[in-house]
Amino acid sequence: MSWMTKAQTAGKTMPYMYSQCEDINCRSIVPVQDTPSNKVTYSARVETEKGYVVKMSANQTDIEMVDENTTAAYFLCEIPIANYLMAIAAGDIVYKSLGNRVGVFTEPTEMPKCANELADMGEYLNKTEAYLTPYIWGNYSILVLPPSFPMGGMENPLLTFASPTIIVGDKS
Repeated sequence: MSWMTKAQTAGKTMPYMYSQCEDINCRSIVPVQDTPSNKVTYSARVETEKGYVVKMSANQTDIEMVDENTTAAYFLCEIPIANYLMAIAAGDIVYKSLGNRVGVFTEPTEMPKCANELADMGEYLNKTEAYLTPYIWGNYSILVLPPSFPMGGMENPLLTFASPTIIVGDKS
């Protein structure tokens, strides 16, 4: 797990947490035999302070208030994946749909430029499916991380973790 202070985020309103399980770092967050040859399904219940949004490389199945200060989010990944594809992020995160099955998550201050840059994502998914096979995961979203994110990103199922450096202003 990696932690960013408020100052390391774009909005500077709350700390940010993210995982990078590639290639054998998943063992630092869950007790697994951490090798790319293992394929697992998983479910998770994640509690956070009220106000934080949690996202994982799995379908969110529910969210509930535990008490006045705590929220629990539930996730389920039913397609077997390598351990290094498990991912989690928490912070000041918002979502914008970019079409029928695609969308972007990022900090509120970054959403206008991220949504504009990724506006054609649904068209790209449709063209890829026409050329290859149907996308078995259902929905596809990109999480654009804060400016201090030190990696290129990771193509996790359902939720690609991306460096903010992909947002360049010309949709390239």
